[in-house]
Amino acid sequence: MNSNLFGAPQRQSQIGVLLIFLTKIFNLLKGFWAIIIYFLFTGPSISTIIYISLGLGGATILILIYSFVYYRRFLFHIDYAKQEFILEKGVFNKENIAIPFDRIQQVYIKRSILQRILDVSSFVIETAGSKEEEININAISNERANQLLGILIEVRDKYSVNITEAEMSKNSNQNQDWSHKLSFLSLLKIGISTNYLRGLVLMSAFFATIYNELRTVSEEYSDTLQEYLSELSGPLESVSIFMLIAFFVLLLSILITIAEVFIKYFNLKLTQTKDSLELEMGLNTNTKVSLKPKRVQMLQVITNPVQKWLNLYQVRISLANSENDLQKSKIKIPGLDEDTVSKVNSFLYSNRSSNIERSFSPNRVLLIRYLLLLLIPALVSYLTVVFIDAISIKIWLLFIGLYSIIGVIWQILMFRSLKLIITEEFVYKKYGVWSKIEERFEIYKIQSISISQPLWYKKRNLANIVFHTAGGDIPFRAVNNNILPYINYMFYKVETNSSSWM
Repeated sequence: MNSNLFGAPQRQSQIGVLLIFLTKIFNLLKGFWAIIIYFLFTGPSISTIIYISLGLGGATILILIYSFVYYRRFLFHIDYAKQEFILEKGVFNKENIAIPFDRIQQVYIKRSILQRILDVSSFVIETAGSKEEEININAISNERANQLLGILIEVRDKYSVNITEAEMSKNSNQNQDWSHKLSFLSLLKIGISTNYLRGLVLMSAFFATIYNELRTVSEEYSDTLQEYLSELSGPLESVSIFMLIAFFVLLLSILITIAEVFIKYFNLKLTQTKDSLELEMGLNTNTKVSLKPKRVQMLQVITNPVQKWLNLYQVRISLANSENDLQKSKIKIPGLDEDTVSKVNSFLYSNRSSNIERSFSPNRVLLIRYLLLLLIPALVSYLTVVFIDAISIKIWLLFIGLYSIIGVIWQILMFRSLKLIITEEFVYKKYGVWSKIEERFEIYKIQSISISQPLWYKKRNLANIVFHTAGGDIPFRAVNNNILPYINYMFYKVETNSSSWM
């Protein structure tokens, strides 16, 4: 490690002034977009245009001065003697931030489209327990960003909790380096096979908005529309036309999902180095992350029947973070084949095997509870039909019948899928009807375990278990009390293990 590199206070790239200026201008225009659109359609007078131009000119000059001062006062460096990363910033109020090396949880690089045009990067430092990004350097050159990334990863691991000899041995015997990159075809497969209900909801909201707008048009246009519709032939109301419309809506929803997948995961590349996983992805915002095995709190592997047939799996890696912002600490890596998932699992956990394995399933009382919850929407809809007379009883019976059949089948399949597996080193939770999810976490990384027993569980010897980790909570309900000896074993493993987990 070069102790002189970043040892002295330094500024961002000089192009950072332009980036700060453009960002502030964009935020200003975004705040006044409604007024801008109003003037575009109403055609303001010449005097109004002059006043607006003078105001915008003055605001532009002030923003330019602010951007320059902000750039000059934004200084960062590494204090190797105090083992801290230091940041000084502020125009009116000066702020000094010092992050000890052992508090650095995650460092990564992001690049928006504007930053790629300007050939700079954002460098982000996160700390465990923080609700927000502690440090975000928005305009650092790509070369220096990669240098800073390497240095902070090195010092973070060097000055964090001491690594045991067993961990050092494990890290030195990792599998051979490998790389996995998503192709255009893989991205297309992900877009087609991923949950596109979100796109369907967006399309439904879009058409619902259009429908509401049509209902509020003036009487003159309403009469014209009704006259136009009356001239159309009967097939417009036929089942075939309805199915055609539904097909196009579904197709558009799939296209929306595909576009979202391409923007988020474009050029995704996962590479294993000697002691970390390097992930880079994104079209709109390109992100580069380095993952260390000991900092991984939980691993999720997700697939569905279509994706499994296409040999596609999604891996979600949960890192330590604050309880209020756990979603930010989850890194999603889609489009991995089964072999690559095995490599990721092997790298993170070194393929540790165990002679101990016990599987637990929830009691049927949990299924009964879920089935009873199905009655609430049915009861509410019945009261609506009876007292408000919104729809006929025959249509209600049709919908409630379909709802009940689908709901009962879904809850039975979900109940059967719930499994909790405890081994010597790990806890696994498996569940899911369409999307099959497997969650895995190491026992020694458990922070605490909550055990609750409602009155109606006591006679049945049942309990609710919640495993608390720095990467999120994992609940398992209505499990038999014979799990308690294994819970005691987990407490023993946590107390006797001296390995670092952050």
